[in-house]
Amino acid sequence: MGGFLKRKAVILYRPGPRPEISRRKFVAVTLSFAAVGAGCGSNLLGGAGGGGQTPVPGTETPQGGLPPIVELPPAELSWVSDARVAGFETYSEDPDVDARLDVLAAAHVSVVVIDSDLSFYMTGARFEESVVYIEAVAKKCHQRGMKAVAYYPMLEALTRSARDRRRTMWKDHPDWVQRGIDGRPNKFVGGGRVFWVPRGTESAWLCPTSGYRDYFISRVKRLAQTSLDGLWGDVPLLSDIVGVWPCTNASCAAKFRAETGLAQPTRVDWNNPVFRRWVAWRHGVIHEFEQAVLAGARTVRPDFQLIVETGTVDYSNATVEGLDGASRDAGDVLRVWEVSAASDATGMREAPADDWISMAIMMRHGRGCAGKNPGWAICYGKETDDAERVMAICIAGGVRPYESQVPLLNNTVGDAWRGKMYGWLKDNNDIWAGESANAVAVVFSSASRDYVDRNAGVGLYTSINPADEDWSASTLSDSAKTLPYLGEYRGICKALIHAHAPYDVVTTPHLKPARLAPYPLVVAPRPAALSKGEIASLKSYVEAGGTLLVTGGTDAGVFDENGALRAKPALLEAFGIKAGANWVRTTYGRGAVVLVTQQVGQTYYQTTEAATTTQLVRILEAGGHTIVTDAPPAVVIDLRQRTEHRLDVLFANIHGLDTGGFKGQSASFKVAIPCGGKMPRRVTVTQPGDAAPAEIPFTHENGRAVFDVTVGALLLARIALT
Repeated sequence: MGGFLKRKAVILYRPGPRPEISRRKFVAVTLSFAAVGAGCGSNLLGGAGGGGQTPVPGTETPQGGLPPIVELPPAELSWVSDARVAGFETYSEDPDVDARLDVLAAAHVSVVVIDSDLSFYMTGARFEESVVYIEAVAKKCHQRGMKAVAYYPMLEALTRSARDRRRTMWKDHPDWVQRGIDGRPNKFVGGGRVFWVPRGTESAWLCPTSGYRDYFISRVKRLAQTSLDGLWGDVPLLSDIVGVWPCTNASCAAKFRAETGLAQPTRVDWNNPVFRRWVAWRHGVIHEFEQAVLAGARTVRPDFQLIVETGTVDYSNATVEGLDGASRDAGDVLRVWEVSAASDATGMREAPADDWISMAIMMRHGRGCAGKNPGWAICYGKETDDAERVMAICIAGGVRPYESQVPLLNNTVGDAWRGKMYGWLKDNNDIWAGESANAVAVVFSSASRDYVDRNAGVGLYTSINPADEDWSASTLSDSAKTLPYLGEYRGICKALIHAHAPYDVVTTPHLKPARLAPYPLVVAPRPAALSKGEIASLKSYVEAGGTLLVTGGTDAGVFDENGALRAKPALLEAFGIKAGANWVRTTYGRGAVVLVTQQVGQTYYQTTEAATTTQLVRILEAGGHTIVTDAPPAVVIDLRQRTEHRLDVLFANIHGLDTGGFKGQSASFKVAIPCGGKMPRRVTVTQPGDAAPAEIPFTHENGRAVFDVTVGALLLARIALT
C-alpha cells in the first residue's frame, strides 16, 4: 500500500438579435379560469392585498424603504435543507390531484412546486379563486407530509388571445413594461418566438422599479396568508427576448440618476465608465426587488420562504439580464438554480466530457453563491442513466435536487427511479448538515466576468451540435472556452476536479477573512474587478498564513466593483508584486502569493494540459491536504465534516463521456482521504439502490484512510474517526 500513495492522481438567451429562444419551462394554456386576463371593467390589480383582499393589519410596506426581513433560526430551514423537490402542474377541478400527489409522496418527494395559473394576468377575483385552489392543494400536500410552494413568475405576465382582449398587461400598464436600451418595449405576442408562450398570447416583461413592484408584492402577501410554505419565484430578470439591454424606462432612469448622479447610457459601450457602472447597478436592481418581495411576505408570515429560480448561474446571461446570484449576498432569499442541459431534446446524453464537467462546475457554483443558505438545483435528465449522473453531480456539488425530465419542469424521468434516488437521499439526509472539509476555495467575481468577458458569448457549455436544433449553442463564439474570464474560472475548477482536489466556490459578496480562513489554498482566477474591501480580505487571509494563487493576467484589481478603471492593478499593488516568472511564490506576512500571468485555467479548459494540475497538487502537498487516488479524472469528490468524529466523502462519477454519446460506466479505484490528524476506525459505503450501508476494509497510511471503491453514478463513504 505504501507504493500506492506515491501515485498522484435556461433560459438560454444569446447576445444580440435572434429569432428563436428556448426555455425549459412549460405553461399550460388550457385553463379552467375562462376569464383570465379578460377583465372587462373589473379590477385587474385586485386591491392592495391582492385579489381584492384587505391587507392584514400591520403588513403594509412602509414608504421609502423595506420592512426588515424576519430572520429564522436554522430549525425553521430544515425542510429547505433536506428538500427533495418535484413539480406538480394542476388546475381547478383536477380530477387526479389526490392520486398524483400520492405518487409523489410514494417517491419520497418532500417539497411540491404547485404550478397553476399564476403566470397569467388576471382579475382580482380570478386571482382569489386561484389562491383558494392552490391553498387546497397545499393542504393536500401537508396531509401527505410534503411541503408546498407556489410557482409564480416574478417579472413576466401572460395574457391569452391578447389581440382580441381590451385589457392586457401591456395595454393597461405600458409604463410597467421593461424597455431596452434601444427604447423598444419588452413585450411580444407568441407565435414561435419561445415555446412557453403560445400563439396569440401576450408576454410582457415587467420593470422591478415601476408600479408593478407594489402590485406583485401585494399578491405575494395574499399567498403568504395561505397554508403555502413559500413561493417559487421564477427568473426575475431583465429579459432580452425583445428589448436589448433593458431596462431604461422612466422609473429606471430616475432611480439610476438618483443613486449615481448619472444619466442612463443610450448605447452599449464597454469603454464608457458610465455604461460599466450601469451594468453593475442593474444587478443591484434585481437584488433589491428580490429582497422587497421577501420582506413583504415576511410581514404576513415570518416563516414564509422565497425561492428564486435563477437560470443564469455563472455565465454571461447574468451580465445582460441582471439576475445574478453571485453579485450580491442574497440574505434570506433562497435560490434554485436552473442548470440547463446541453439539449432540450436529449438532455446530456450527447454532451461531451467538458460539457459534463461544466455542469458539475455550475452545480458547485450554486452552493458557493448560497452563503449560509441551502440551495437547490434543477436536475434535467432524459433517461434514468444520464439523469442519475446529473443528480450525482448535483448532490456532490452541495445543492438539493429538483428532479425533472428535459425539457419540462413538471415531468419525471420515472416515478420508480425518482423514488430510488429520493429514498436514498431521505435515508442519508444528514449529508446536508456537514460543513465543508475541502482544502481549496475558488473566488468567483461577477464584476470580473462582466468587465472582462463583456457579454461576448453565452458561455453555458463548450460544444456545438449542428445535428440538434435544440442544442444550447449554435456557434463556437458561445463556447465557455472562448471567454477569458469564464474560461479561466471554469478551467481552474476543471483542473481541480481532475486533480481530485475538492474545492468550494466563494463569491465576492462572501469574501471575508473568516470565510477564507479554513482553506490552505485560495485561487483567484483572473480577478480583474475587486472592491477595496475584497482586496483587504484577500490581504488579511494571506497575512494570517494562507496561500493565494492569482491566475490569468496582470490586471488583478484594475477595475473596482462598479467598473471604474484604476491606474494600477490594485490587488498586485497590495502585495507589492510585479509580473515576473509564473508559479513563483512570494512570501507576505505568514502566508504567500503565487502569481501566474498566463491564462492557465483557460488553457486547461481547452487542452487539459497536465502541467496545471501538477502545479496545483504541488501547492497542496506542502500541507498534506491532497487526496491520493488512481481514480479517473472525471470523478468528482466532495468532503463534508458531519462531526469531529465523522468525515463524509461523496463521489460522483462522470467517467466514460469523453467522446460524446452517452457511455457512462462504473469506476473502480483506490483512494486515500486525509483524516485531519485523527485515526479512522470504520469506513462504510452506500449507493442509491443499496439496501443498507456496507462496511469495507481500509488501512491507515500517512494520516489517510485508504480503501477501494467501485462507483456507479454516486457513492457516499463515511469515515468514523477517533
